[in-house]
Amino acid sequence: MQEPYDDEEESLGKKKRSRVMVFWLVFGLLFGPPLILSGVAILIVWDKLAPTLPSFEKLETIEPRLITKIYDKDSILVHEFYIEKRIWTPIDSIPDMVKNAVIATEDRKYWNHWGMNPLAIPSAVIESFKTGNRMRGASTITQQLSKLLFLDPERSITRKIREMMTAIRIEKTYTKEEILEFYMNEVYLAGGNYGFQSAGQFYFGRPLDSLTIPEIAILAGMLQRPEAYRPDRKPEAALARRNTVLFAMMDAGYISRADYDEYVKTPLRTTERIEMSVAPYYMEDIRKYLEQKYGENSLYSDGISIYSTIDPGAQKIVETAALEHLVVVDKRLRQRAIQILGLPKKYNMSAEAVLKSFDSVYADFSKNYLAKDTAKKIYSENNRYRPAQVGVILIENETGAIRAMVGGKSFEESKWNRAVQTLRQPGSSFKPFVYATAMDNGASPCDSLNDAPITIPTPTDTSKYWRPGNFSKEFKGMMTYRKALGLSQNLPAIQVGLKYGLQNVVEYARKFGIKKAPLEAVPSLSLGSVGATLMEMTSAYTVFPNGGNRVEPYYIEAIVGKSGEVIEKNYKVEHEVLKESAAYLMVSMLQTVNTAGTAARVWANGFHHPSGGKTGTTNDYTDAWYIGFTKQYTMGVWIGTDDFVPMGSGHTGAEDALPIWFNSMTQIHKNLPELQFPVPNGVYTRKICNYTGKIAGPYCNLSTGCLYTSGHAVTEECDGNHFEQSKESDATLFGNASSKAPKDGKTRQVF
Repeated sequence: MQEPYDDEEESLGKKKRSRVMVFWLVFGLLFGPPLILSGVAILIVWDKLAPTLPSFEKLETIEPRLITKIYDKDSILVHEFYIEKRIWTPIDSIPDMVKNAVIATEDRKYWNHWGMNPLAIPSAVIESFKTGNRMRGASTITQQLSKLLFLDPERSITRKIREMMTAIRIEKTYTKEEILEFYMNEVYLAGGNYGFQSAGQFYFGRPLDSLTIPEIAILAGMLQRPEAYRPDRKPEAALARRNTVLFAMMDAGYISRADYDEYVKTPLRTTERIEMSVAPYYMEDIRKYLEQKYGENSLYSDGISIYSTIDPGAQKIVETAALEHLVVVDKRLRQRAIQILGLPKKYNMSAEAVLKSFDSVYADFSKNYLAKDTAKKIYSENNRYRPAQVGVILIENETGAIRAMVGGKSFEESKWNRAVQTLRQPGSSFKPFVYATAMDNGASPCDSLNDAPITIPTPTDTSKYWRPGNFSKEFKGMMTYRKALGLSQNLPAIQVGLKYGLQNVVEYARKFGIKKAPLEAVPSLSLGSVGATLMEMTSAYTVFPNGGNRVEPYYIEAIVGKSGEVIEKNYKVEHEVLKESAAYLMVSMLQTVNTAGTAARVWANGFHHPSGGKTGTTNDYTDAWYIGFTKQYTMGVWIGTDDFVPMGSGHTGAEDALPIWFNSMTQIHKNLPELQFPVPNGVYTRKICNYTGKIAGPYCNLSTGCLYTSGHAVTEECDGNHFEQSKESDATLFGNASSKAPKDGKTRQVF
């Protein structure tokens, strides 16, 4: 049975309820209208600003800009492309102490609020009033993220309201962990770094999970004013801010008092950064390829990884050799200009001074018409000093991988890549394609011809003639193909081209990869009167050490997306150009160039790895080339000026380009085995009489070991009658024996 209410208690209850009712009545009368009006105002503002907020679809597809990373042949990071330097790190991979430092400093109620923390605003006002400092932002982490991702930096009430509204939407769309992940990867931390991972590696040289708590506090302290608290530039300010963060972490219970006392004594040490500058021309070519194929947004935003073919060690060797020798070439160019000016030869002028002197000469001669004509004649544009430029390509023969590239003297001064963009006349370095045409069609290095003056009617007007000469201005009479190529005689090359068909030479040159410029089937083609890039020429020469196959050169092994998916992968691509036997004959002939020909200094100076190659010099000394190979690598070098003007007498392939090749390849092959070029099936050696060109018999006192391909070897034997030789020349068939040759019966390698 329920006890009856006590009358006094019932009376007190009624009075209490009455007071509460009176309170709410008075509160409603006093504050109701403003609250109702405020609510209506909020609804109106929300309705007006809602269409300007990012859509839910946009919120759900946030795609931050990520770094594109370039790795070398050993998967070591060597370069980066980015607009915002960001290394995206999942929330599970961010250490708890990093999260704690951020929350303690920026938003202690983060795990509990719904995007906004209304109590933070009056708290910030009271704090500002007490300390006299400027009022802190009072924005939650979610509000800061909304500003980072979607809003402009203007300071206005409207922008602040939109920030709050967006924050509420973000909280509805994502979990707290996802929001924190976005924030810690998006926030700017100076030095071009976005996100804690990038900043940690930038300032301290270690990943985020390897940082100490004082270092973590440095990064968290930068959130307030990134540039003002940069540890590498403002160490004192950074330390003071760090200690404030450490105190906040202690106050929030993340570290103990003892820890705090220890951490604030820790000195600040940042890492000394080494800027990535490996192979700038190479990296620029990769950048252009990626941008053209995948678009600028993908290049600078998708966080892809590029596994390239670059060998930083070889690159450094090649760059050093190229730039050091370029100084020598450039000095000779200045000296030539000084001599033309009539100054003493020993007068050492800088490039700038030479240019100024020419300008002065022009000014002096321009005072009257006659003098001006004289100036044009003596001090023509072709005689003015121009700086030398260089191009170098190093290709691995087996794969076609480009291991090193130099595109010019200075990438900062000129982005133009002379290794891949400029079409230059290859001169005599084109001749191997002419002789390769012959070898692939049955010729032998021991085949002979007469290096003598010839007259060729011009194709367009048979009443006019072309009388080509040799670079040396000398004619050497009867000689073999091997000797003609080794000494780079012009007349034999022209005759070989005519004998085996100039159109055939064009077709073979195309198979070798000379494709960017038109090729005309004219006699001067045999002398390299065409346009070709250094990349084309270097790739073409890989045919010889690769047994007749040209391997497509390439920069990129693979492109991998940020989630590990393979976007692109390159494989070895080969094109058959020559029969293997013909390629070997060409290797043998080009080895002679390096031992006893125009590039004989290769062997003489101590590079004894089996190698072959060819120099190239245009008639007016405009271009200087050397392209050579070992079993492992093919390397091409070009020297010239950007204006296509003559560099002057003496600027040959042997003098200007070959030293770069020699100095580079000597270092690159320092620890590599001396690999021979194996003799393939279908190659035959015959002992040939030097007087008759027949198989040497028992009465032949001087003979040569000659190479032939299957089905084309000499079969007729010499009977010892050496006095019925050809009347074309007083020289023997091979150009290295005479009627007074000793009767020693020796077999010799002809040259």
